Amino acid sequence: MRKVVLRWKTTSLRGSKEISEILEICERLEILGHLALDEKGVTQLAEVKLKEGKKIEELSKLDNFEVMTIHEENEDGVLVSLFCTHPLAISAIELSNIHIQPPYGISEKKGMEMRISGLSSSVRRFINLIRVLLPPDNISVQSFQKEGNGNVWETLLTDRQIEILTHAVRKGFYSMERTVTLKQLADEMEMARSTYGEHIRRAEVEIMNKIINDLY
Repeated sequence: MRKVVLRWKTTSLRGSKEISEILEICERLEILGHLALDEKGVTQLAEVKLKEGKKIEELSKLDNFEVMTIHEENEDGVLVSLFCTHPLAISAIELSNIHIQPPYGISEKKGMEMRISGLSSSVRRFINLIRVLLPPDNISVQSFQKEGNGNVWETLLTDRQIEILTHAVRKGFYSMERTVTLKQLADEMEMARSTYGEHIRRAEVEIMNKIINDLY
């Protein structure tokens, strides 16, 4: 098994016509989760921070995106369901035995980072496709750590998920006499409640899957 972290600088992303068009509309587009897959594309839950004067509907004018549902909007951005048919999304669907780990996204300031994991041969094929479609500036590859070789959770959870889980535990969110709410936790982290909750849920899924695999 392999875990790979792919990173692109903003200047490199500008070399892609499709992504450059996204950055003309958005300051940031973060994919929080994958809601559904079919042969044509993937339905994604996304938080979008629009540039001043731009509207979320403008994403539907792009070749590879369709805004399906607007869930909520606040100072952090717009939470929407998007249908994506970008070649990267299609490649991820067509290749079995790999997992693209949300959250990931595009930022005008930070560029893009994507984490994938899966069987070594499948990960290798996906990276070869990415090198053709959108060559990364940096590729970090590692084997999944075995029991006793370091912190296995760092291979399963993103830094952001660890940060949010740590915050939730310290504030008593997982205590038997819970007094804090997701909204309060999200406010303290200056995040939308929906975004904070999605990070929590994704982390919990990874943790429970690991526990069940260890038990059996």
